[in-house]
Amino acid sequence: MQDYLGHRQRLRERFDKTGLDGFAPYEALELLLCYAIPRRDVKPIAKALLARFGSISRVLSASKEDLCEVSGIGPSAASLITLMLPLMRLYGKDQAEQTLRLGSLKGRLDYCRAMLVGETYEHLYVLALDAKDSLLLKTLISRGDEGETAVYPRLIVAALLRAGAKGAILCHNHPDGDAEPSRADIAMTGALQALLAPLGIVLRDHVIVTNNAYYSFAQNRLID
Repeated sequence: MQDYLGHRQRLRERFDKTGLDGFAPYEALELLLCYAIPRRDVKPIAKALLARFGSISRVLSASKEDLCEVSGIGPSAASLITLMLPLMRLYGKDQAEQTLRLGSLKGRLDYCRAMLVGETYEHLYVLALDAKDSLLLKTLISRGDEGETAVYPRLIVAALLRAGAKGAILCHNHPDGDAEPSRADIAMTGALQALLAPLGIVLRDHVIVTNNAYYSFAQNRLID
């Protein structure tokens, strides 16, 4: 017992001094598990999680049910692990909103990534903007687990009109990791731009994000 207790203390002291710099992925998971599993050596459990899911990112995005299939992981530990990504999204969203400038590419990317990091299903959001590109309203248009997110132009237009928008940004994620737009993405974006123009609403951008990449229609000149 004393061996693993001393190891836990050393992990905490390392973290206090340097954060997670120099930590192996299993050591970072060990440290996390220390707060949910108080009376057990958690190193084998951390290594078992990585062996089961393949990477720390996949551990954090795993479902509670799948986590509990790993020996040593109970409901409390699984709940703590599944809490991490929602907390990261909340942190990123809060940081982005504090300096929110959606007129810039960086501002759009920061905000869209904060909304969608770690999501395993495809989501489509529309962001309603005022004349100065400040956010008026964020609306989830669709959520799906298939290759193409269902798109509802009437819902997009209704959300923008309800907000009194002068501008709009579409944002969705590709869970497969490929940020390139599909033909359907390109066709929908062009059709929506044509619908919005007579209403005096400018489609500023359509941003596609993955955990490691992004694609901006405006940056790639697919939006006039």
